[in-house]
Amino acid sequence: MERVVEVLAGLGGVATTAQLLRSGISARTVRDAVECGAVLRLRRGWFALPSVALDERRAVAAGGVLSCASALASRGLWVLDTEQLHVAVPPHSSERRGGNGVLLHWREWEGCGSETPSLDGLRSSLLHLLACVDGEDALMSFDSAVNSGAIDLDDLFALRSRAPAAKRWVFDEVEPGAQSGLETRVRRCGRRLRVRVRSQAAVPRVGRVDVILGERLVFEPDGRAFHSGSHQLEEDYRRSLELAAQGYLCIRLSTRQIVGSWSETEAVIRGLVRRKGHLWSIRRPGERSSPRSDRCCGLSSSPFALADLGFGRRSLT
Repeated sequence: MERVVEVLAGLGGVATTAQLLRSGISARTVRDAVECGAVLRLRRGWFALPSVALDERRAVAAGGVLSCASALASRGLWVLDTEQLHVAVPPHSSERRGGNGVLLHWREWEGCGSETPSLDGLRSSLLHLLACVDGEDALMSFDSAVNSGAIDLDDLFALRSRAPAAKRWVFDEVEPGAQSGLETRVRRCGRRLRVRVRSQAAVPRVGRVDVILGERLVFEPDGRAFHSGSHQLEEDYRRSLELAAQGYLCIRLSTRQIVGSWSETEAVIRGLVRRKGHLWSIRRPGERSSPRSDRCCGLSSSPFALADLGFGRRSLT
């Protein structure tokens, strides 16, 4: 029994009957291991250790390996689509099992193989993602992959020639310094509006902020979604107050507003830029500010947070 577990572990936690037999494990030993729960039978001729991640076991049961958004999420990278299980299967396989929340990818990328018997390689997963989702959504994951050190920029760019031609622009817009999908979203929005964007910009007495659009429009993720503990939240509040004191307009966005309702969020950003809210010129040095200006807008906590900025009572969540 211990021998079959040892062999499976050496094969990456997942193996076929043929692999186990070649390693000297009898069919009877495999059956006994399955009966006692030491080994799991995933599908005909495929076995795994219980320690293998559930999504990876599900991918093998579907006839392939965990890939695309699911594989990237398992590596801790920023992805949008996590509802479906993305599985890469051999193009001519007769054992594909889609449906029930499983999305199959059957394309093979030259020189990009799987990492383990249950997990696709990073390069293959990135290319599957690029072919699967909107270019801007893919850009978030590409930014995250480079920023996290999962892949360096040169190695990522080497994949450009293999990517779908219509989406090769994504490689040209990767920003290694981007630390979140929020930065990617706002950066793309700023470029569409032809407004300067600064990622991870330093502000005196505040530190680095996620994004500054134009001269004074600051965007940061809602601390309640990303930080735990009262000390970190108090620091977020201090930063927001200091930004307001210096004349910056700080907008905090929830994950939902970045991911689920970005079109509404972007509409507000466009309105702010149209009203010149991103420029210092809306309040000259020494001029007394109105009680409603330069505040930190917590969009995630109140659907009416931007009403005072002239956008009416419009829900963004």
